[in-house]
Amino acid sequence: MTTLTIPRRFSEEPITIELDCSESAAFADKVSTAVRIGADLSRADLYGANLSRADLSRADLYGADLSRADLYGANLSRANLSRADLYGANLSRADLYGANLYGADLSGANLSGANLSGATIHNDPVASIIASVNRLIDPYAFLAFRLQDGTVKIMAGCRWFTPSEFRVHVASEYPNTPKAVETLAIIDFIELRATALGATDQ
Repeated sequence: MTTLTIPRRFSEEPITIELDCSESAAFADKVSTAVRIGADLSRADLYGANLSRADLSRADLYGADLSRADLYGANLSRANLSRADLYGANLSRADLYGANLYGADLSGANLSGANLSGATIHNDPVASIIASVNRLIDPYAFLAFRLQDGTVKIMAGCRWFTPSEFRVHVASEYPNTPKAVETLAIIDFIELRATALGATDQ
């Protein structure tokens, strides 16, 4: 037996779980075991944690801090990641099938090769990610998703817009600026990519 202790965010009491595994087991394996026995990992502080290839399917990670975490190849299918902080996380080749990502911060996350089929983002079921572009004028990430109905939506910070809606936002909030020029070029690229994949604005 070994004891796994994970701090929680916001100065809450830490998570303490007794596990039937070796003390020398990898952290990812310990967390996988905790998930398998139904541990509540909501609001867990897992900043920068190495969870590569961990089995976190159906895990409750609501509001968890997973920023900068290595989740390469992790199984996060049907996990609750609502309101989770995934800023800069490595989600390359992660399985996010059916995961709840409503309100999650995916800014700067590496989603290359990730399976997002059926994942929910801003109450929309997602089919796949089709583009990830960082704005050079500031560290702002634009993630374009093809939804299950064949349309495309862009997530940037708290924005969740179609390309057309994003153009209206730019014209309203920061027209005729270098920021606008770069943002519109990014939207142009996303639209070209969406068209090539058969996705539409409406």
